[in-house]
Amino acid sequence: MPTIQDVARRAQVSVKTVSRVMNRHEHISPKTRERVEQAMRELNYAPSAIARQMRLGDNLSIGVLLADPSSGYQSQLNHSLLKACSKAHRYLAVELFDEANPDWRGQVAQFLDRTKVANMVLVPPICDSHDIHGLLRERQVRFVLVSPSGPVAGASAVAMDDRQAAREVTEHLISLGHQKIAHIGGRDAHVVTVLRQLGYQEAIQAAGLSSEGLVVKGNFSFREALDCAEDLLQRPDRPTAIFAANDHMAVAVMMTAHKLGLSVPEELSVAGFDDTPMGRSIWPPLTTVAQPFDQISDMAVALLSSKPANASAASEAHILPHELIARGSSGPAPN
Repeated sequence: MPTIQDVARRAQVSVKTVSRVMNRHEHISPKTRERVEQAMRELNYAPSAIARQMRLGDNLSIGVLLADPSSGYQSQLNHSLLKACSKAHRYLAVELFDEANPDWRGQVAQFLDRTKVANMVLVPPICDSHDIHGLLRERQVRFVLVSPSGPVAGASAVAMDDRQAAREVTEHLISLGHQKIAHIGGRDAHVVTVLRQLGYQEAIQAAGLSSEGLVVKGNFSFREALDCAEDLLQRPDRPTAIFAANDHMAVAVMMTAHKLGLSVPEELSVAGFDDTPMGRSIWPPLTTVAQPFDQISDMAVALLSSKPANASAASEAHILPHELIARGSSGPAPN
């Protein structure tokens, strides 16, 4: 297999000159450039993409760190980012991120050292870390935020209106006659947990209903939601509807209802969030909110591709539309 040294000998130039030709250096004469390129063609030499990336940094790849790629939200976002990168002729560098490890900065620094990516998409909860924002600026890595809790100077953000979507889900259940509606929330570290609970409470209050004792924490976990649902559904004054902050927890509610002999939706209506394959596959299919994952990913990749690497970043917030999908898991409140 030919090496860069072989090319240099064939072209009768130094290795440094061959490297400059490959890296499109300006101060190379046309004659020397042609001689080097001719030697590369004759030897069928292909420079190492990995070595080039290590020298120059990888502007084609986009990095993303996922805490739980098996979750409905992150798996769908990962898939949509892969599609968006493919359309833009870019590559996605994905790595696991440990939320429980307090050294978030160290994890991101190691990821950057290994991959040399020059662009990143930051998803919750890491998108709200000012320390990580500072690290990326120090490394001159461009980044886009997905669903941050607020604006960040010099960074673009892409999101949907979680608060409004949660309000619409709750209003849907209220319109079916439900007056005792429980909410199973997500993890405290995620801003969407707060936003979805706020939307739920706004709808409850606007309808003159009470949420006292009906808000519990499931931490976006299927297993924890099983316990929450069992507690709620075995109360003497159990709720007639439950809105869970993601589909995994909503499916846990439905399984618990079936276990307790409660019919969905005749005796209990259930709604989730994210429109995951699990929610579409269970019976009855789950009422939920469809996030615009493809549009979010397309926008994030477009924002990272729209300016040259040395351009100053602008603070832009792009709110994309969601869709409430009413399916068989929600129905009229029981008499």
